[in-house]
Amino acid sequence: MARRAGIRATDIKTTLAALKESGLTPCALDTLPDGGMRWHFVPLKASEEDDIDREIRENEDRWSKSS
Repeated sequence: MARRAGIRATDIKTTLAALKESGLTPCALDTLPDGGMRWHFVPLKASEEDDIDREIRENEDRWSKSS
C-alpha cells in the first residue's frame, strides 16, 4: 500500500501566502485522507441548531422584557 503524502507546516504557509497575495482569504482548511488540502473561502453556513438556538434566545429576550 502506498504511503499517504504528509502536509508540512511550510506547505500550508506557502499556500496561504500565495492565496493572500492573490487577494483570497481562506477561512478554513481540511486535510484530506489522501494527504491533500481543501481550502474554504466562504464561512460555513450556520447549522439548523444555530438557527434554533437563535430563535430560543430571541424568544427568551422577548419574554424577559414583557415580564
